[in-house]
Order: sequence, then structure tokens, then C-alpha cells
Amino acid sequence: MALSDQEIKNIVEKLRTEYREGAKQSPKIFDAKGFEDRYIQTLRHRGNLDNFLKDEVAFLEKIKTKHKELTERRNASKGETINRILDEQEEKLSKYQRVDFHPLARPEMRYFYGAMTSFADTELPVLIHIFRGTPEYSAFQDSISMIERVGVTKRGMPSLRISEHIKALLDANGNQSTMERDSQNILKEVCIALAGLRKTALECVEKNRVSDRMTVQVSDRDFPKASEAYKNLLFGIALEKIIVKAENIIRDFRMSDLVGLDAK
Repeated sequence: MALSDQEIKNIVEKLRTEYREGAKQSPKIFDAKGFEDRYIQTLRHRGNLDNFLKDEVAFLEKIKTKHKELTERRNASKGETINRILDEQEEKLSKYQRVDFHPLARPEMRYFYGAMTSFADTELPVLIHIFRGTPEYSAFQDSISMIERVGVTKRGMPSLRISEHIKALLDANGNQSTMERDSQNILKEVCIALAGLRKTALECVEKNRVSDRMTVQVSDRDFPKASEAYKNLLFGIALEKIIVKAENIIRDFRMSDLVGLDAK
């Protein structure tokens, strides 16, 4: 039974709509102009519209299937790429202690917390030992305060900044963008502090504001990690190690561009 004029009109409009919507995602695959040209040629040559539309509907279904397959393949490829990047990033961070301070915390934040507790236990006491009581100490105070807020723990409890982060994770009620925003704020705040500490330390070394004869003598009892890593090193050598450690943390957590670490 032949299609009525209204049925033909409805099918043509439906095909046009599907081509138009498909072209928003893939204009090369959903060639709306090609369909219009074929339709006009069929009308001009008084072709069988029933057969034409039947063929066009079948052709469009094939196009949609092909587009779906390509999209799924592309998404799978993207997923593999993202997973590979995440795996490579986690492998890079695995040299730092991972501190699982909360189930909602991102893996990157767990490693960052580990990196900063280590820095606060090992590098910070040495820096304070070298500059305490000197005119240069005041230039480090803001950076020291920020690093202590995130890296200093007491009685096994999370640091002040990490405690605030845990509260932010819970208050977010599962909102991923809110949770991510606070994670990024911590990374940015602390890496800016590390960059400031590094810059000031470099200036002190370059301008010979550090004794070239004094050695690090931190307390074994109060700062065992700092003593093990730095005891008896010349101040200048100790500062160079601290500078490198700060740079590595900034780079490993992808904050070098944000803090202008490599800016000339």
C-alpha cells in the first residue's frame, strides 16, 4: 500500500530532523545536504517515493549505528588515555608517603599530605634552625606558617588545614566540584608558600647571607628525621637540598606553571 502525502511529509520531516540533530555531533557523517539533494533528484525524475524513503530510513539507521560505534570507540580511547595519565601521575607521586586521612580524599591529596608532613618533619626544622634569630627569618615566616598548617600533626590527629579539608569534603555532600575546589585550593596555597620559601632561600644563598662554615645541629630527640637527613651539613649545602625538595614537590604536583617556578 502506497504512502499517503501526509505520511511522506512526516517521514521526510523526521529524516530532516534526525540529520539536523546528528550533524551537531558529526556533520560529515550526517550529511543533511546529501539527503536533500537525493530527495530533490527523486522528485525531479518522478521516482518512487515509497522506495526512496524506505532506502533512506535504512541508510540513516546504518549511519546512526556507525556513529554510535565511532563514539564508543573514541570514548573508550579517551578513557584509556585518562586512566594511563592517572596511573602515570600516581606512579610519580608514589615516592611520597600516602596518608589515607579520609575515604573521600583524592589520591593526589593523600600523597600531597604525605609529602608535606615529611617536609614539615625533615626540611622545615633545618630551615628554622639556620635562620632563627637572623634578619632574614621574617621573610620566611608566611611560608613557614602555611607549611606548618598543612604538615604539622599532633598526637596522631590531622593537621589544621587537613582537618578543614575533611570538613569541606563532608559539607560538600558528594558534590565533586566542591570537593575538587578545596583540594586545588590546598595545592595552590601550599605550593605558593613553597615557591616563596624557595625564592627567599635562593636569594640568601646567592647573596652570601648564610654562613659558609656553620653546620646543621638539630636535636636528635626533637627532630629525628631532620637530624638524620641534615646533621653536620654546611648551611649552604643544607639549603640547596631544601630548595630542590621544594621544587620537586611543586613540579610533581603540577603546580610549577601556577607558581611561576620556571619563569625567567
